[in-house]
Amino acid sequence: MSLPDPGPAEFRESPHNDRWTRDEPPATLRARVHLGFLTARGWGLFATGVAALAGAWLLGRRELMAVALFLILTPLLAAFLLRYGRSPITVNRTFNPSVAVTDSGLRVRLHISHRGRSPGILPLSDTLPQDFGNGPEFTYPSRTAVVQGGVSSSHYEYRLRLASRGIYPIGPVKAQVTDPFGLATRPAALDKPSALVAMPQIESLEPGGLPGERGAHGQASSNRRLTPDSFDVMTRDYRDGDSVRRIHWPATARRGSVMVRQEDYRATPRAVIVLDRSRAAFLPHGVGSETSLEIPQYTSASKQSSQRFEWALKGALGIGAYLSHSGFGIEMIDHQARPINQVSASGSDDGAEVFGGSHAVEDMQGALAALGLEDPPSRHVSESAPALTTALKTRLRTHGDRLVLLLGEVSPATANAWIDSVGGRRKVAVMCVVHRPEQAHHVITQFRQAGWSAVAVSPKTSLAEAWNELSRQS
Repeated sequence: MSLPDPGPAEFRESPHNDRWTRDEPPATLRARVHLGFLTARGWGLFATGVAALAGAWLLGRRELMAVALFLILTPLLAAFLLRYGRSPITVNRTFNPSVAVTDSGLRVRLHISHRGRSPGILPLSDTLPQDFGNGPEFTYPSRTAVVQGGVSSSHYEYRLRLASRGIYPIGPVKAQVTDPFGLATRPAALDKPSALVAMPQIESLEPGGLPGERGAHGQASSNRRLTPDSFDVMTRDYRDGDSVRRIHWPATARRGSVMVRQEDYRATPRAVIVLDRSRAAFLPHGVGSETSLEIPQYTSASKQSSQRFEWALKGALGIGAYLSHSGFGIEMIDHQARPINQVSASGSDDGAEVFGGSHAVEDMQGALAALGLEDPPSRHVSESAPALTTALKTRLRTHGDRLVLLLGEVSPATANAWIDSVGGRRKVAVMCVVHRPEQAHHVITQFRQAGWSAVAVSPKTSLAEAWNELSRQS
């Protein structure tokens, strides 16, 4: 059974509100004084019992007192059992597709079932984040309910469309449950919220030159090797914590001791993308500061973002996808040299630092889905320069490797700090995301004088236009 779609066909959410649940005051006196655990029938029975108890005390009739206690305790016992009893209804929620992309629709499917005695007709509703509006309401069991092996089940479906990235809590399914005699009632959550990951869209780049691809005399650089799956295999002695899968059995047999593989990906060019996450660069305080955006994190407080940071993030994803398809292994780190896959709530479980192979682009999308600006006051790049310099020396090993910097507002002093941290590498591309590109001319000139390709963009600039400008500077 499909539920009627809200609006014309879907729910929409706005990315500008960070509250996920409504906190509306109760509308009735009964709700204000928390009398909702009994129905009108239950309260009537309870009031009758109280009156009978008063009559038994006044008349001195012991049998009437027994009746009064029965009338008083029955609805209270029903409320107790309803409060601490276990619901016979189970809910299974699935998403199709399982991971969403912003500005594209998906279907939420609910499989609700119960075993044994019928719970009667229950009005249910699925809970959505506040910005989606009210969740869909439906009745269980449905008209098309199926009974098989003593289990009754119903299927429901509705559609959602996500306007911004993040990890959204969808659910739980809520019901107003009553006991079989209709004496007590309580709102019940029949399941737990499900995490829905909304990944950013990829802006594709047309095949073309890479910044720094040509030599000093215009000739094409010959040190690119598009062999992302090739690597040199070395062996070393086994250490505690090494996976059994890495044991190199031929070397173990020759040496007589356990040896493990140590892959050295020298045959694969490396591209390191540095995404500045500092709040000062993308969300400064003061007069004229831009409005912050909220990126939901599911189980924790929302992360902050801005329109300029969203452009930088999508730029990092688009460039990463382009370089991955060009044969590069991709590493994404922030301005403090921390791998994006490890600082993002949507990063993969293994926390891999290199995005490579056939799933590299999808893994990058997932890692960037819940990434936000740094929570504490961000350190200036000069304070984290030693860690960044060390990290770049470790990651960029050959002349064929590339470095891409996605920065926000950069002062001349900060630009010098970046130049000092990166060093004298020639194959560096810089994008500064600012409100007014013409005002960043001096900083862009600093980067170009260091031998880098640099361009200033605004959130209205297309990624393809900015990337082509970097390529023309090579």
